[in-house]
Amino acid sequence: MSNTKPLRVLIVDDEPMMRELLKELLTDVGYEVVAQAKNGQEAIDKTNLYKPDVVCLDITMPEVSGLDALASIKTISKDIIVIMVTANSDTSTVQQAVRTGADGYILKPFKSQHIVTAINKALAKRQG
Repeated sequence: MSNTKPLRVLIVDDEPMMRELLKELLTDVGYEVVAQAKNGQEAIDKTNLYKPDVVCLDITMPEVSGLDALASIKTISKDIIVIMVTANSDTSTVQQAVRTGADGYILKPFKSQHIVTAINKALAKRQG
């Protein structure tokens, strides 16, 4: 067992079942889910509060969209890895997310391995 701390994750989705699914998946592979948020404003507030290493962020949400939350999260810390987890496959939305600083983009429905792979790819890119 390594003595490195587990990655701290914030899960953001307006669907409670999706938040729980992601929490279970990420906890099972050894990540620490520090908080959950149901909209973009909560995502920004909880990023400020918990300073997670990774944010799994939906795009279509009430109050503040995932894209707007992404921009705010990247101003809080450009080092936070943000993985967009969304049903929105619109090319312009994907491109906008990447331009805004998304480190990965996963379409719902997804296999659990997709999330882990996206996080690992983003980590490898940072360290490489």
